[in-house]
Amino acid sequence: MAGDFTDWSGALTALVALAAVTLTLVAVLAVYVHRAGRLAPVLIPRDAIVVLGAKVFPDGRPSEALAARVEHAVALHRAGLGRVLVFSGAGPGPAAEAVVARRLALEAGVPDAACIVEADSGSTFDNAQRTAAVLDAQHLRSVFLVTDDFHVLRAVAHFRRRGVDVAAAPVHRGLPTSRRLFWTVREALALLRRPWLLR
Repeated sequence: MAGDFTDWSGALTALVALAAVTLTLVAVLAVYVHRAGRLAPVLIPRDAIVVLGAKVFPDGRPSEALAARVEHAVALHRAGLGRVLVFSGAGPGPAAEAVVARRLALEAGVPDAACIVEADSGSTFDNAQRTAAVLDAQHLRSVFLVTDDFHVLRAVAHFRRRGVDVAAAPVHRGLPTSRRLFWTVREALALLRRPWLLR
């Protein structure tokens, strides 16, 4: 009996230690994610502005996140910081995120000739892989990457691993603290599962 108790006690101690290490790593990564998203971009003109997709509602309405990303990208375009907008993202709904984003940009006055759509990617990894191919085909070498600030670190890492010359142009939305904490921790967990992105 004493031996069984010792075994269980040792296992519990190991689990507690593992949990403590994991929580510490997540906390450190969360701070890293937050700081990366707060770095101000160097606003030197680039070939293109890549806009990552976000939720589209079943009726085709863009989410707050998608609308904010497009608005930010359009502002960069108007400031002469990118001659082409590349919209990336499929999404689970009937209307692709990239298609809805392009529609918003056209409604904001961006010329159709300045809009490119990549509507097949279903993840950040796919965004980078498929968009890199589009950029290469169009001879677009340098880009601003527009996404939410808490998503910047992981998204930029994926694009750099595809050989894209990328600079972050994060969107800062006024999210409640609880929502911002949720998304930041979510990104930290994603990075914990993919540590090679931090190299």
